[in-house]
Amino acid sequence: MRPPVQGKRAVWAAAFLVFVGFPAMALRTVRNRETRAQSDAFDAKKVPIYLSDFELASAPAPRPNAKAAAGTRSDKTKALIYAETDPPSVQARRVVDAFASTLLNAFQKNGYTAARQTGDLPSEGVLLQGVFAEADRRNRIRRAILGAGSPGPTFILYVGVFNLSRQDQPLYQVAPVQSADSHYGHYGSVISLNAYVPMAKFEVPKEPTEEDVRKICQQIVSQLTSLLVQNPNAVSK
Repeated sequence: MRPPVQGKRAVWAAAFLVFVGFPAMALRTVRNRETRAQSDAFDAKKVPIYLSDFELASAPAPRPNAKAAAGTRSDKTKALIYAETDPPSVQARRVVDAFASTLLNAFQKNGYTAARQTGDLPSEGVLLQGVFAEADRRNRIRRAILGAGSPGPTFILYVGVFNLSRQDQPLYQVAPVQSADSHYGHYGSVISLNAYVPMAKFEVPKEPTEEDVRKICQQIVSQLTSLLVQNPNAVSK
């Protein structure tokens, strides 16, 4: 007995779908393998790294309560970045220089080609920018001012990762309206961080030791390595 025509059509339709679907599946498999191969072939340490000095403002002159706010470290036996007798401008400069030189050394020890930004930047690679900040009494993020006498024992360091092959973006923007209250003189301007760039934050003692700086710089290197390995497109053109 001859099978029904409808049954034949179903068989042919199924065969056609298998025939058509197989190349598509094979193509997806090939593409997935190529993607994995590209990811495996990507060497994060071949990406040039440029370091911009992290921003840290200082008070023009010591305030009466500035030393009390800064002198919160119980262990004074470790090497501090600056002396307590240094004026705030010198203290801030020494903190910025310590992070710049230590971070440069950390990247180079981990096999990266890294350089401190001193002029115009190339069109490829990664730029790291950072700003020291604090949260005020209303939990708004403000630029930190070393020596201004804010009550907290630590600063927050925000570090952003910028792809040099793409359009320039700011690390943060200053809020258009600033508070005029007197107690906000202990802080800098209210800022809004750029939500469109990869960014990490770190707590930094206001009297940092060399060990504090080394630990944070190593964390920065580790986090950037993870970002590049997991997302090579972060530095694509």
